[in-house]
Amino acid sequence: MPEIQQEAPLRRNDIVRLFGTPDQTIGSVNEPRLKVEHGIEFNEKWIYEKPAHEPSRPKQRLIYWQRYDLVGALRVEQDGHLVSESSSELAARG
Repeated sequence: MPEIQQEAPLRRNDIVRLFGTPDQTIGSVNEPRLKVEHGIEFNEKWIYEKPAHEPSRPKQRLIYWQRYDLVGALRVEQDGHLVSESSSELAARG
């Protein structure tokens, strides 16, 4: 029986390679308290204002971390609605 390949998780350096350094960082990798936003539990959030090279020209991209693990990513479109992005969708943007 063939072995199922699991998608490798994106790490912090992967996100920086794909999108550059964030325009704004809220929280910290060492923050002991967790926050919840849009149903995502995190201790650090990266905000990219007006992400470049995006067909929909979103207002923002939000990347959520729990310590070193990527736990969520959202794109804020021009009309304000949120679009959830998986690790594979993020990797395809690079």
